[in-house]
Amino acid sequence: MTSMFTALFSRDPVKEFPFDLLNKYPDVEQFSVFSLYSGKSRTTQEDVSIFCANLKDLGYLLAQKAAACLKKIKTLRHPSILLYLDSIQTDTLIYIVTEAVVPFTSYVRNLKEFSNFKEVASWGLYSVANAVSFLSQDVKCVHNNINCHSIYVNKSGEWKLFGFEYLISYEDEPEALQKPGEFEQYAAPEVRDGRVVLKNNWTVDAYGYGCFVWEVFNGPLSDASLLKNPNSIPKEIQKDVRLLLHPAISSRLSVGDFVRRNRVTGGFFTNPVVDNLLFLEEFHLKDSNEQCAMLNSLSNILDQFPKDIQVHKILSRINEMIKFSNVGCSAIPALIKIGKLLGEEEYQIHVIPSVVAMFASQDRITRVRLLEQLEHFIDHLKPDVVNEKIFPPLVTGLLDTSASIREHTMKFFSESLLPMESTTSAFGQPAGAAFRCVCIPVELVKQRSVDADGETQYRCGFRIGGGIDQDPAQSPAGYPDSGIYITSVEPGGAAEQCGLRKDDKILQANGCDLTMATHEQAASVQIAPKLNYKNLNENLTRHFLRILIKDEQPGIRTNCCIALGKIAPYLQPEVRQKILIPSFCRSMKDPFPPARIAGILALSATEQFYPLKSVAVAILPSLTVLMIDPEKQVRENAFRSCKGFMEKLEKASENPEIIPKLESEVNMRYSAGSFAQNMPQWASRALSSLTTKFQKPVSSLLARSDLKEEAASTKKHQAEDFTPSSDGKNPTATTPTTTNTSCTASSTVVANSTFTAASSSTVVKSESELLDKFKSDWNSWDDDWDSEQTPAKQQTATTDLNDDDKFSMQTEVNDVNEEIDWATGEDWQGWDELLSSPAVVAKSVLTERKSKHHQKS
Repeated sequence: MTSMFTALFSRDPVKEFPFDLLNKYPDVEQFSVFSLYSGKSRTTQEDVSIFCANLKDLGYLLAQKAAACLKKIKTLRHPSILLYLDSIQTDTLIYIVTEAVVPFTSYVRNLKEFSNFKEVASWGLYSVANAVSFLSQDVKCVHNNINCHSIYVNKSGEWKLFGFEYLISYEDEPEALQKPGEFEQYAAPEVRDGRVVLKNNWTVDAYGYGCFVWEVFNGPLSDASLLKNPNSIPKEIQKDVRLLLHPAISSRLSVGDFVRRNRVTGGFFTNPVVDNLLFLEEFHLKDSNEQCAMLNSLSNILDQFPKDIQVHKILSRINEMIKFSNVGCSAIPALIKIGKLLGEEEYQIHVIPSVVAMFASQDRITRVRLLEQLEHFIDHLKPDVVNEKIFPPLVTGLLDTSASIREHTMKFFSESLLPMESTTSAFGQPAGAAFRCVCIPVELVKQRSVDADGETQYRCGFRIGGGIDQDPAQSPAGYPDSGIYITSVEPGGAAEQCGLRKDDKILQANGCDLTMATHEQAASVQIAPKLNYKNLNENLTRHFLRILIKDEQPGIRTNCCIALGKIAPYLQPEVRQKILIPSFCRSMKDPFPPARIAGILALSATEQFYPLKSVAVAILPSLTVLMIDPEKQVRENAFRSCKGFMEKLEKASENPEIIPKLESEVNMRYSAGSFAQNMPQWASRALSSLTTKFQKPVSSLLARSDLKEEAASTKKHQAEDFTPSSDGKNPTATTPTTTNTSCTASSTVVANSTFTAASSSTVVKSESELLDKFKSDWNSWDDDWDSEQTPAKQQTATTDLNDDDKFSMQTEVNDVNEEIDWATGEDWQGWDELLSSPAVVAKSVLTERKSKHHQKS
């Protein structure tokens, strides 16, 4: 028992202190009994600040002040008072742990370089004024130490009051106001003269606050005589600052009155920064209309706030509003804009949870806005998040009664499987020990370069050579090994702008190790799909099949055909054999001309996936029917596609020994690049046309391709989806185009023109029936299709659509042929023209720069 008590009382509290002291801030102890250190919690790894007082060095009186400060901060709680977390006190030292802060004097030096310094400073002064008023009115105390050295700033840019060493109650003796000589410039005249009466006296802190206002705009005060000159103090508050500093107590302005006089229209404390930050602090008291109105305007003024306030204050409040209020739709622009300031780790912590929450929202407009802004956050969505949290609620959009929701959801699925990867790339320095990170952003890749034949392409701007299948001795540059090297860099191209240079050795590309790669493998590296097996091969394909059969919007059926073609390379071979030919042949029987063209081109672009018997028995008969189609574009594409398949059959007939190889390709699993590399030239061109020239007409025609009866049947659903316009017409939904992500790195790096796709989950009620139906009889679709839509329903109809509605598919039109004449071939002159604008996926590369092959410029 004795040993137990001995051990209990012999513990060293400093050794058991759960925080680590890190870096010391200089000069803090000159105006305080404490030194300030940055610190970190050993348990949570949270950043903190630690105020340290060495009682032996301070002497008795100042040690008492340090102990008094600890006692006071433990009991004071206010948004503008430094947040207390923990402390220890022994006979020799005092540690006070608070939220992470920096001294005001160092913070304000950097803040003054910000363009909107005055308004940001007004917010800080407003916060400190509230803290001072709290002490004088509620706590009935005199802080007695208000100056720039008692203010600290946290990571949210909030100014916090500390320095409670000299805080006294109204009931204490006036002599307690006396402070050491280094504070003499801050002493109020009545304190210096010894004529102060403490009871209900706020005048001392009003004077100190006036000194602090002067220091915010002019720097630390060295002598009281300087207060007579306002210097850089804004003109609108110079008069009130003089009243704060008035030598006569009876004429001195209180801090509360200073705030009230300047929190009026046109006042110093009335500006977008203060107004919006106050609103965010009180958002739970506002109704949803006020919250939405504020958030709608917030994204336009975010540049008026420093980065720390945007990231750590505004963003956290927005996340709270998304969690507890129905404001997701309005919060998206600000969320995306602030997200651009974050690193990847911070993005995953502060933005992705809100994105996931909004995808699960029942609010249709929120879901549409998220899908419209897809490109801003898709790079940051991890595969597990897509499959487990986003796919299940999102896939319900394919079943929505709103055509706009279905269309935007389809766009997501056709574009998000292979997003632009925002990982870094790296290459070594000449020493070979360190690595410098480099990324080729898509914005740089999207710089057009026109080839000699007039074809416009996007390029990363470098060529590669080498590989374990190449002899390094045969390389022109005489590379020392069989690695992958950059053989040339396009002047002014994306790669050069990002720092890549000739003779850099590529170690990784998009996370794939290329140190032991063949040339073909290096050329075909792309980004791995985000969807798992079940979501991609079972759930998503079933929803696509349902849309191809039953969706009443021809534009959505068309885009669904395109999306199915895009995800085809990533489907399991057995799944491809079940659904591709039936799906594309079904589209070729669609009364909507763009849908028929989509089916033709999708077949052409995926020709590798079909056995020779299926080509002869199923594909060619379906194509020959379209050779007499009423639409010229349909006929032209049918002839081209048929020619390509015939060439494949002729090659097999003339060289039977290659049949096993052709048949083996049917069951191959393809990566993005390898699929494009193995695709014949005519099929590659079909793929390009499928995702560029073709898509614009589909979007343009969707609003007017439907029958009047179809518009009437969906009118009530649209009325539920969106608020009618002022003229009483129901707005309809926008039909976005889907874009293919592809990249041409060089003539050596084979074109990475690839399909892309996305995510989905949930099960349609007749899924198994659909698959069985497709397997049993492709031709049986004719009856179903005729029962769904007749050619009469494809007559052009003039539809009145609200021109002001953001979600309208098309403004008022009179005739389809006014914009696109599908009966002529004027828009589609020549196959090569269809390749004019392939989209791009940026490629990231990890390279090692050897001193032997590179000299610094």
